Amino acid sequence: MTFSTRPAGSRTASFLLRLLAGALLAIGLVATAPAQERTAISGTTVSLTPLKGFTPSAKFAGLENAEAKASVLVVEMPPEAHPQLSALFNNIETAKTNFAKQNITIDDAEDIETAAGKGRILTGQQALGAATFDKWIVLLKGAKTVMITVQAPDDSDLDGDDVVTMLKTVSLGAEPTIDQKLSALPFRVRASEPFRVVDTFGGLGVLMTSGPLNVDPKGAQPMLIVSYQTGGQVAAGQLAAVGEKLLQTTRGFEKAEITKRETVAFAGDTNGAMLSGKTTEGSVAKRFSQYIGLGSDGRFVRMIVSADEATFPSLEPAIKAIADSVAFAK
Repeated sequence: MTFSTRPAGSRTASFLLRLLAGALLAIGLVATAPAQERTAISGTTVSLTPLKGFTPSAKFAGLENAEAKASVLVVEMPPEAHPQLSALFNNIETAKTNFAKQNITIDDAEDIETAAGKGRILTGQQALGAATFDKWIVLLKGAKTVMITVQAPDDSDLDGDDVVTMLKTVSLGAEPTIDQKLSALPFRVRASEPFRVVDTFGGLGVLMTSGPLNVDPKGAQPMLIVSYQTGGQVAAGQLAAVGEKLLQTTRGFEKAEITKRETVAFAGDTNGAMLSGKTTEGSVAKRFSQYIGLGSDGRFVRMIVSADEATFPSLEPAIKAIADSVAFAK
C-alpha cells in the first residue's frame, strides 16, 4: 500500500506496508456474535475475543474460516509508522484516495474504544475479480503500530455491529521475543552474519539488515526481507512472470534493471525463480537479488535483498546461506 503522507524516518515502515498490500486480501471467516474465549494472536501483542467460528490461522497472524473465505489479519509495524497511518485514518478523504489505489472503497470512519484504548476504524469494500468483500480496518497504538483487518464476502452473514464488538475486545500485551515471532511465521529462515533479524511483520515476513541501525530512513544499509503470500495462488509456470511483476510494484525497484534470470532451488522448490540486477535509490547505485519458491498449495515465499554495489559482493555468501535456510513451515 502506498501512502502520500510519509514523514522523514518512515522508509522502512513504508516499504513493509507496500509488501503487505497483498495481505489485505485475507482469507477469513463467518460468525454471529462474540462467543469464544479470549485468544492471543501468535507472534503479536494482540489478544481478542473472536466471533463464533474464528480459528487461529497457520498462514498468517490472525484468524480465519477458510471455507467462508473471510479473515481477521493482524499486522504490526514499528512505532514510527503510527504518525503516518494516523494521518491517513483520521482524514477520510485522504483514506479514500490512498485505499482506492488497492481497489478498496472506504465508506465510513469512526473512533472506537477498545480494551487497548482509542482506535480508529475504517469500513468499506474491495473488489477482487468477480467477488466483493466487506472490510473493517482498525488502527491501534501500543508498543507497536497495530492494524487489524477483518474481511468477509459481501454476501456472508457477518454483521458489522458484531465485528465492531469483537474489535472493542482487542487488548495489547507485551511484545513477543524475536524467537517467538519467528516461530509464528508460516516459513522458517535463519540469519547469517553479518545480517541480523530486526523484526517480523504481520506474521507474514521478516526484516534483516547489516549495520547499526534498525530504522534506516536513508536506505544506506543492506536490507533483506523474506515474506509469505496470503492471497491467491500461482501456477509453477507463472512463477518467473509473477516475480517480475512483484519487483516492478515494490518501492525502490519500480525501475530496476534485471540483468540475470535463473531457475534455482528455493524454499524446497527445485524450480524456484531468481532475478538479479541493479537499481538506484536516490543517487546510490545498488545491486539486488530476488528469490521466489512455490509451496505445495500454490502459495509462495519471496526473498529480496539489496545493498550498494561496493558492499553486495561481500554479502553474497551470507545471502546464499539465508536463501538456503528458507523452508515452508510444516
